[in-house]
Amino acid sequence: MAFDLTLVLWFSVLLQLIAAGMALRLIPATGHTLAWSILSVAFILMATRRTISLLHQQGMIESQWLTAMSTETVALMISIMIVVGVYLIRDVFIKKRQDEDELLKLSQVVEQNSSSTIITDLEGKIEYVNQKFTEKTGYAFDEVKGKTSSFLNAKKTRHEVFLNMWKTIQSGKVWVGEFCNQSKSGSLSWEKARVSPVKDANDVTTHYVAVLEDVTEQKAQREALEYMAMHDALTDLPNRALFYDRVYQGILNAEHSHSAAAIMLMDLNQFKVINDTLGHHIGDRILKEVAKRVLKAVKTYDTVARMGGDEYLVLLQDVDEEQTMLIAKRLIEVIKTPFSIDSHQFDIGVSIGIAMYPQHGDDPDMLIKRADVAMYSAKGLTEHIAVYDPDLDDYSVGQLELLGEIRSALDQEQEQFVVHYQPRINLNNMSICGAEALIRWQHPQQGMLFPDTFIPLLEETGHITILTRWILAKALAQLQNWLRIDPDFVMSINISTRDLCDQSLVDHIDSLLTEHEIHPRHIMLELTESSLMQYSRYTQSTLEQLEKIGIRLAIDDYGTGYSSLQYLKQLPVSELKIDKSFVMDMLEDENDAVIVKSTIDLAHNLGLEVVAEGVENEEVSDFLKILNCSQAQGYYFSRPVDAPAMEKLMIEEAAADNVTILKNSEIS
Repeated sequence: MAFDLTLVLWFSVLLQLIAAGMALRLIPATGHTLAWSILSVAFILMATRRTISLLHQQGMIESQWLTAMSTETVALMISIMIVVGVYLIRDVFIKKRQDEDELLKLSQVVEQNSSSTIITDLEGKIEYVNQKFTEKTGYAFDEVKGKTSSFLNAKKTRHEVFLNMWKTIQSGKVWVGEFCNQSKSGSLSWEKARVSPVKDANDVTTHYVAVLEDVTEQKAQREALEYMAMHDALTDLPNRALFYDRVYQGILNAEHSHSAAAIMLMDLNQFKVINDTLGHHIGDRILKEVAKRVLKAVKTYDTVARMGGDEYLVLLQDVDEEQTMLIAKRLIEVIKTPFSIDSHQFDIGVSIGIAMYPQHGDDPDMLIKRADVAMYSAKGLTEHIAVYDPDLDDYSVGQLELLGEIRSALDQEQEQFVVHYQPRINLNNMSICGAEALIRWQHPQQGMLFPDTFIPLLEETGHITILTRWILAKALAQLQNWLRIDPDFVMSINISTRDLCDQSLVDHIDSLLTEHEIHPRHIMLELTESSLMQYSRYTQSTLEQLEKIGIRLAIDDYGTGYSSLQYLKQLPVSELKIDKSFVMDMLEDENDAVIVKSTIDLAHNLGLEVVAEGVENEEVSDFLKILNCSQAQGYYFSRPVDAPAMEKLMIEEAAADNVTILKNSEIS
């Protein structure tokens, strides 16, 4: 029994030494140095007391002071030390309980959180997910435990995002970004992630916590707003801002591959006429249809954009000038195909300006500007396609400056515009039977400007209607005076097709006639053949109203357009004016003579009057009389003159007993 008791006592000593060692180890872990030191000493004393007691019992030591270690006094001191030590470390146990309570609360918060929460080890292997995660992804905790979080990746997130995340969190910082994850069912969702390192008391990272918030709807809304900011709402094409970016990227690609690129600026011809006549809803449908046709005519990697209004931009990559011209011709053809919308048929033309990289510029602004210059030049060409030419630039800038000055001139009280009049001669008796009112611009710096300088700009911008009303008012006021000299006098006034689209034109003319007490038979409105034939379907109503109040219509420049007998039969036309290009050379060119004769015969058969323009000598005048031409105009009779000079000619003719030919009037 003594051996067994000794063994137990030695085992007790061993346990007390282990307890002392554990207490010493807890000193750095808890920071309670005094408490754990006292407990360590107490356990060591206990172990020492037991050891001495055993050795004393076995007669191995007889020292009196060592024997004193086994007294009850020492035992009491050890007990006191244990009590003091435990008292000093009581807050450790209290704090542990508090931590446990806090951890329980935290776990409940995490479980009930509306955001998915994932805790991983340092390799990204999942150690914990909350309830929201399992609801969101469809995966139970057992299915994802031990897997890396990358298994959720839907392959929609750029690899650089993950590299940046790992670099950030491994450096001990918090990373915030977006992932596209895939659930168990295969559905995709964008989630905003906040990934934080979890550190221990020694500031060493032990885990990572990721809190994921579903932002799929917000991202969709944000992308929709970004899309709207970069695309045209009507046609869904890229807008000007996005096109600039595409051009910039195209330039970089072309520079890298040592290739060329092209920019085409397209403008629909006379689109405003249709838009103003039939309404914006029809115009919008045409713009959308044009977008579809252009997209089909170019390659998928080319960019088609809407610049605004009726203008489109096209970026062609890896093309030379010859290839670009072929594509431009293809676009002309696809847009030329008639548009059928509701019960209407439309023929739309287009003008295309081309600028090439790197020949014509090396930045988006320069290339688009020069394509714009070329486009304005294309409007005057037969095929309506032009490549940028440096010689056009000054002209284009000058035209733009002129446009601004026109607007100013129209607004000024001091009139810069004047009307000149060119007599019309009755070839049967060689008398003045009327005059054509012709606009001139007395420019403050450039002097007298003729219509071909500024009328196209006014027609293109829609300002022509303002000038036309001004001309009508001036010409009819003058006509009121001249009818006192010649009661049969007829005033011819040029109007634009855009004017015919002005719904109030007829009422305006009617009110002027009433104001000046002029019968409608004294007015002849002239329109060019090409414009009238092309848009007769849109202006038919206005023409019929003009005919109803007694206004007659003349087709100017006849023979240069593409009219047909059907149009001449349908439209309320009273007069044909043969273009001067046929009249001037008719004595030398047999074809011109045949055209003039055929036109005169056709007009007479249709009951129309005929006026020959461009008569510059007596021989042509005599030949026209032989062909039974009704009237003529030209420098042989008189140049266009101002109102006083025209009135003087009329008075002189009225006073003369015999009709004389107005040979080469020197009045200018």
